[in-house]
Amino acid sequence: MLNQALVLKSRVSSGFAITDIENLKVWFKFNTGQGAITDGIQWNDSSGNNNHASQTADAQEGSGFSGGGFVTDAGNQDNLDFSTTFTESGDYHVFMVLDLSEENSETFISSADNTSFMRFAQGGAATAFKMKHGGTALNITLSSGFGTTKAIAEVSRNSSNLVRVGKNGVSLGTGTGSGTFGFEQIGASTGASSLTSATIFEVVIFSSLLSATDSEKVRNDIADRNSISL
Repeated sequence: MLNQALVLKSRVSSGFAITDIENLKVWFKFNTGQGAITDGIQWNDSSGNNNHASQTADAQEGSGFSGGGFVTDAGNQDNLDFSTTFTESGDYHVFMVLDLSEENSETFISSADNTSFMRFAQGGAATAFKMKHGGTALNITLSSGFGTTKAIAEVSRNSSNLVRVGKNGVSLGTGTGSGTFGFEQIGASTGASSLTSATIFEVVIFSSLLSATDSEKVRNDIADRNSISL
């Protein structure tokens, strides 16, 4: 569960590593393992699972990597494909560092067929969060928009299908969403009508809901590395 109040100062335990926490699926780390491959670009997975994210279609590469993150171009369907896709029908926990260029239907993670996605500012409404689990839509009205400043986005689901959306450790809203989520791409799927205008600096996905203690450790670790004040 997301913390309900701001953490005033980052305090990462000495020796802590995100890989210490169980059920880590992928970790695309800030300014780490990013570069060119044959006919494309790739962000190497730091989780130890070797589930790298890459793109070989020039039209979907955006502006590539810059400043430690993947830069998508406004008006394009830019994304990085997981080398091994996976689905979650139960609980999960997603952390992503986003710097949105605008708030207009910003899809930040998706399946290739667009039946699963997570999206801020649906239809240009800053407080409208929309997602789909295998085609089943969930709309949540947030207490405030995500904004256009670099921050940690957090989306989690528990065993009762309660979905919680947060920013920098503060809950922005909840809803109930059942179904299977397909984790396949960072960014907007090629067939999506909604695009992403952002730099994506870090992605961490767990196939379980983290405890409040572990959530804070992960959040603080990410914040320190990305120079985000919590």
